[in-house]
Amino acid sequence: MAITHLSAALKHISVPEPQLERRDVELAIQHWQRNTWGKDCVPLLDTFDFSPMKTSWGHRFLICGGPAVESSVFVSYGSGFARLLGLPAKPVTTIPFIQQVPAHHREMFSEGCSKAMMESSPVTLEGTLGFGAGAQLFRAVFMPIMLRPNWSKQLIFGSFNCRPAVRG
Repeated sequence: MAITHLSAALKHISVPEPQLERRDVELAIQHWQRNTWGKDCVPLLDTFDFSPMKTSWGHRFLICGGPAVESSVFVSYGSGFARLLGLPAKPVTTIPFIQQVPAHHREMFSEGCSKAMMESSPVTLEGTLGFGAGAQLFRAVFMPIMLRPNWSKQLIFGSFNCRPAVRG
């Protein structure tokens, strides 16, 4: 899935080396898969091991919510994630997360969370986001974690990174 809103002036961009974004997205997916009990299964919060990330969440995040993304909130996120999106060091849990992320990221975050909840599997999104006279290349993954069987609320565990697109 790619979201592209580039102005005509930014049609020719060179893509910077995406290894760091790809690497963390892949590592987050592998961690999520290690915490499932079988193929096509969503891990349970009670058995999900967050301990490998205790010292640094980096570009990872955890969102709690139900079917309506508009009422979901950040539970936790890393310092790299906060820095990229201009968020406070500690998550604000009284304001929906979608209102806290910059406007040009909202559609992508909303789609990733919604798809992960509906598909009950990791959803990887990558592409270009345009805003004003600039653009960013992004890569993200959104993965569901079940709070309790048959509950409408879920956690979404993920990783997000972006960097400015460079004109070629």
